[in-house]
Amino acid sequence: MATIEVDDKGFTCECGMRNEYPHYVQEHWSVRLVYSCSCQRQYVLYRGTVTKTSRESAGPSESDGFGD
Repeated sequence: MATIEVDDKGFTCECGMRNEYPHYVQEHWSVRLVYSCSCQRQYVLYRGTVTKTSRESAGPSESDGFGD
């Protein structure tokens, strides 16, 4: 597993792609924000930390309802 490198302006995904924080991240520093890399890995951004989520799928899961 690759290391997630984090700094004040963004982070480097496990896939190696650099992700700059969107402008609203600093404005919502105390809110858990979900961010998706273009490789479909999802991360939670919170108070300067970046944590990979367990859900990496871009499509709907079985728990996502669509109605009849």
